[in-house]
Amino acid sequence: MYEVHPAQVSRQITVGVLIFPGFEMLDAYGPMEMWGSLKHAPARFWGGEEKRAGVRLVTIAATRGEIPSNQGPKTVADYSYADSPKLDYLLVPGGSGAVPLVGDTATLDWLRDQATKTKVVMSVCNGASLLAAAGILDGRPATTNKMAFKASTEPGPKVNWIKQARWVDDGAVVSSSGVSAGMDMTLAVISRLYGQPLSDWLEQITEYDAHRDPSWDPFAVKAGLVR
Repeated sequence: MYEVHPAQVSRQITVGVLIFPGFEMLDAYGPMEMWGSLKHAPARFWGGEEKRAGVRLVTIAATRGEIPSNQGPKTVADYSYADSPKLDYLLVPGGSGAVPLVGDTATLDWLRDQATKTKVVMSVCNGASLLAAAGILDGRPATTNKMAFKASTEPGPKVNWIKQARWVDDGAVVSSSGVSAGMDMTLAVISRLYGQPLSDWLEQITEYDAHRDPSWDPFAVKAGLVR
């Protein structure tokens, strides 16, 4: 059920996580738990040995080094914008630190560049504000944190903001609501890309009761966005 010491595989997935001073810990670490656990899944959950892949998680910031989260504990950025490796998938968390970055040229330029190279860009909470400010969400449906919906959507006047959604999957760009919603979004993305059995396995291994309906969003009602 769980391979503590997984066998060597020939295929590797690289998932990059943007971090910045004031990033929300669960925005980043919830999805990282799911992606990082994949390497322990036995071949049958992948659909066969030939479909298995290793997962490499990397953290990226404007500069390498320790980056304080919104909650206080620091995370080490493995790479800077200048030397970040080729990514298959990119995760952009939110947090109070995302607010000033909507006007940060270096961050927005890096995000635009990554959006042309990665297979899927994902955002959690007001991480969507950064994608919106970079123009990545223009003309696309997207969602964000419901308790700060107005402020979080201001950088994206050309975005089709969805008020009631746990997450919105628009193919190459996937966005989720606040904080814990990032785990539901991640499981949905993994299910789409690699199959429901693998997503089911992650739920069981992490003892997480995921919401599988992207329209499930009582927080939109609580925030007064919908009736």
